[in-house]
Amino acid sequence: MKHNASKTILLASLIWVSGCKSLDITPTSELGYNEGTSTSAGLEGVINTAFGRYISGNNGVTYFDEMLYWEAMAAKNVSRYAAAPTSGNTYLLNQFNVQSNSGILSGLSSARYATVTAANVVLDAIARNAPQDADIALQRDRLQGEGYFCRGTAFFDIARFWAHQYGYQSTAPNSGIPIPVNVPVTGTLDVGRSTTEETYAQIIGDLTKATQLLPIAYDPAIHGSFPAYRFRATRAAAFGILARVYFQQATNESYQKTLEAINAILGPTPGTITATANTGSRVYGLQPFHSGTTIAGGGPYNSTGFTAAPANSEEIIRLVNNTVTTGGYIAASTNITLESGGNPTNRGGLRWPLKRPTPDVAATVPVTTSSTFDDVVNDRRFTVLTANNNFGTTAAPRNERYTLKWGTQTGSLVGFQTCPMLRAGELVITRAEINATQGNLAAAAADYNLVRTRAGASTKKIGDAGFTTKAEVLAEIVKERQRELLFEGDDFNAWKRMSAYNAKNGAVYPASEVAPIVRGGVTLNWNSNRTLLKFADSDINLNPLMGPSVQNPD
Repeated sequence: MKHNASKTILLASLIWVSGCKSLDITPTSELGYNEGTSTSAGLEGVINTAFGRYISGNNGVTYFDEMLYWEAMAAKNVSRYAAAPTSGNTYLLNQFNVQSNSGILSGLSSARYATVTAANVVLDAIARNAPQDADIALQRDRLQGEGYFCRGTAFFDIARFWAHQYGYQSTAPNSGIPIPVNVPVTGTLDVGRSTTEETYAQIIGDLTKATQLLPIAYDPAIHGSFPAYRFRATRAAAFGILARVYFQQATNESYQKTLEAINAILGPTPGTITATANTGSRVYGLQPFHSGTTIAGGGPYNSTGFTAAPANSEEIIRLVNNTVTTGGYIAASTNITLESGGNPTNRGGLRWPLKRPTPDVAATVPVTTSSTFDDVVNDRRFTVLTANNNFGTTAAPRNERYTLKWGTQTGSLVGFQTCPMLRAGELVITRAEINATQGNLAAAAADYNLVRTRAGASTKKIGDAGFTTKAEVLAEIVKERQRELLFEGDDFNAWKRMSAYNAKNGAVYPASEVAPIVRGGVTLNWNSNRTLLKFADSDINLNPLMGPSVQNPD
C-alpha cells in the first residue's frame, strides 16, 4: 500500500474524531466524507485515528490511563498511599464516587467513542462506496478487519466501565452501553443504552469478524512502511481480545470459548506455546527476564520495551512505540502522577502501592515482603518490578512497595512506553485458571508452572504438598494471576468476573476473592450499581436518546 497519502486527508481525519465533545460527534455532512474516504490512503488515515485514540486519547485519557484507573478501583492488589490527597480522579475512582459532572467521564467516553466513530467511517465507506483505486483489492480485508477490531475492543472497554457485569440483569433495559454501528448523521450518537446481552453480542460479533479478516502477520505488501507493524492488530490480537471478552462473560460455555480462542494463538497444549495457523511462523513465548537487577532487566517490562516484532516473544499488540519524551506520550500518566504529590521519576503507578504486609510495620521500616507475593526472594516480579517507596525524599523508605512495571524516565527514555495492550503471559495464566475450574489439574499446572518459572519463583509449584486439590490449585492460580498482571488493569474486572461465575456455579472461586469490598464506609458487592461509572452529564445532554432515566445510580 502506498503510504504517501495526502497529509491533508490524514489531518482532517484526526480533526474529525478528536474534536468530538464526549458523545457529540461531527455529522458526516461536515466531514468532507466523500473526499476523505474515496481512496485507500484516505481510509488508512481514518483507521490510523481509531488506533491513535488509544495511544493519545481525548482530553488526555489514554489506554494507559484506563489501566491505572482500573487499578485504582482494584479489589485486592493495591492500596492508596495514606498521605495522598482526598481528591482527584484516582481517589474518586478508588472510592467509586466520581460524579456525572467530572471531566474524567467525558474524557473516557470521548476517547473510546472516537475510536468507534473512526472505525464506523471505514466500515461504512467500504460497504457503501468502496474506493476504486488499485490498492483496495489488497487492503480491503485488512481495513475492514482493523475497523471491526477497533470497534469491538472499544465497546468492550466502555462496557467494563459503564455496563453491568455480564450475568447480572443482562437482558434488563439500559444495563449495557450505547453501541452505535453507523456513521453519525445528526451530530450525536442517536442511540440509547443497549442491554448487556446486546452489548456483548455486538462486541463478540465485531471481534469474530476481525479474526476472519485480519492478516496473520506483518506483510510488507500489505502494511507498506510500517516496519514493525506496531499499533496495529493482526489476527492473533483479535483472538486475544476475543478471549478476554469471553472470559469476562464468566459462564462455563464462555470459558470453553475462551480456551478455544487462546489455543488459536498459543497452540492446544498447556505448558507449551507453538505457532498456529493464525500466527504463521511467529511464536508468542514468554519473554525471559534478562540479567541484571534493574528495570532494564525486567523481561517484557524493560525500559526499551519488547524486542522488535515479529521476532519478539511476548507482545501480541502494543499501543506505544516511542520511547522518547518528545513523542508526546509522557502525558499518558499525567492524572496518576500529578496526584501522587510529586514523582521525580515519572512512574505512573506510584500513588497506588502494593497492599502492605500483615501485620503492618512501622512507616520507617523498608518493606521487603508483600501480602500479594509469596516468594519475595526469587520472584523477579517483586525484586525487579517493585521497589520501596520514599517519594523521592532522603527519608527512610516508607512501609510500601510500588510498581516499576511501567519503567522509569532516564534521560529521554520513558519506561511506560513499553505498555502492551495484550501479551502472551495473560493468555497463559487465563488458560491455567479455566482448566483449574474444569478440574483439568495437570493442564492447569503446566501453564501455571510456565508463568511461575519465568518469574523465577522457586516455591509453591502446583504438585507440591498443599497444592493438589481443585480448590487449592484454583486458589493459587488466582493469586498467580494477581502477581503476573499487577498494574495491568485486571484485578477489578477479575473480582467481578469471579463473583459472577460463583453466583451461577456455586462456591468455585475462594470466598476471599469474591468478598464485598468496603470503600468510604460503604460495603460494595460485585453487582452494586456504585461500582459502575456514571455517564457524563455531557453524554446525556448531547444524546437525545439518553436521559436521566438511563443514568447509573449509586
